[in-house]
Amino acid sequence: MKILFDNNATENNPVKELVQEFLDSVSTLEKQHDMPIIIFQDGVKGSYYIKCSLLATDAASLSDLDAKLDVSSKEGYRANRELLLGNETYLKMEADALQGREFNDIIVEYNTSYKASSSLKVWGGQHRISSISRGGKKPNRYHGFRIYFDLSKEQRTEVALISNTNIAVSNDMFDRMVEETIFGNALRTWCQQIGLLDPGEDFPDTGARSEKITVKKARSFIVNFYLAQKIGQKLKESELDKTVHEPYLTSTGVSIDPKYEEIMKKQQILADTDLVKAGERFAALNSAQYRAVTDPNGSVENRKAYRNKALVESVLCGWSYVAGLLQAHPARLENHYRIPKTSAKVFDPLNAEEMSKFKYDMDPPTYRGLGTRSALKDRQRIAQVFLAKSRENNVVIDKSFMNKAVSTVVGLLSLSKGYTK
Repeated sequence: MKILFDNNATENNPVKELVQEFLDSVSTLEKQHDMPIIIFQDGVKGSYYIKCSLLATDAASLSDLDAKLDVSSKEGYRANRELLLGNETYLKMEADALQGREFNDIIVEYNTSYKASSSLKVWGGQHRISSISRGGKKPNRYHGFRIYFDLSKEQRTEVALISNTNIAVSNDMFDRMVEETIFGNALRTWCQQIGLLDPGEDFPDTGARSEKITVKKARSFIVNFYLAQKIGQKLKESELDKTVHEPYLTSTGVSIDPKYEEIMKKQQILADTDLVKAGERFAALNSAQYRAVTDPNGSVENRKAYRNKALVESVLCGWSYVAGLLQAHPARLENHYRIPKTSAKVFDPLNAEEMSKFKYDMDPPTYRGLGTRSALKDRQRIAQVFLAKSRENNVVIDKSFMNKAVSTVVGLLSLSKGYTK
């Protein structure tokens, strides 16, 4: 059978040889009918691919659902989202496969550098492949594939991203793929090192359904630490509490936040002992909050929003910002690092229930409480709570304390004419 290059594709002999190698290893519908195979080239990233049809049995035996973005990495972190095998849509898909439904535009990469026996690394159509494997091998129908060859890591990530833009894939998963492609495993390793991820654990596919730190939150922690560290070096201790502080929340999705990218190009986060210590102390706070709320003998309702209070974006950003700000003020830094004191009335360190009820007298009726939203106003308020806490070595974050901290922020913003609702 002939192998031809499309008019918009630059001829590439190594790619052609890989295509021939693949076609020699499997029986395609095109081979059965002696049809030519056309090699196409993507106009954006220059990736080469073919379109062909494979039998269900071949698709099932050759497909690898645990594809890796970085094929040189020995760590087996999953690049794709988790399969939702209990989802009603998936169950219908599997039932259709049993009845002979043919699926098309399944996107894979031919790669024998790891798991050579499963040479088709699946980037788009994981659920369709699972349906074929679990229920669609009888009848043994042909299914349509787009097969990529000789991909670089950047091209591989692009294929993974475009393969998932037509389904409900979270920004958390996009963040995870882009992070690994550009910066490798540094951020994930840092989170494992400080205790926010377990050893060998990856960032979640969808943060809203998880109780673990996401790529976005981990990035925000690091950006706030370094941005505030610079600010703290310029401020006298007497100026710390008289300054409007603006913790930063990184952007998310298919592009890298520019502030995060700039920092990662300059900093070695795994070797920065100050950053590592800050991360470890935050992880200790997160654990203490979780334990207090889940304690069966405790007085706090065991709600996800309460037990994961430290991981709320405004809380995490505010805490990290203050940790960076106080690097030049060691006495106050140690106070900040202390887990907030509890009492008979305040059973959990962050007093999550009272925070959720908190409302300043100038807040609109729709305000949901302190440390519940990610808006700048909430990040500013939480930062001031932690900054005020750093002035003493034993502090209970009760309603009175919150009110004083928020009053300070409101006053400073009013003086600076920067207050916005």
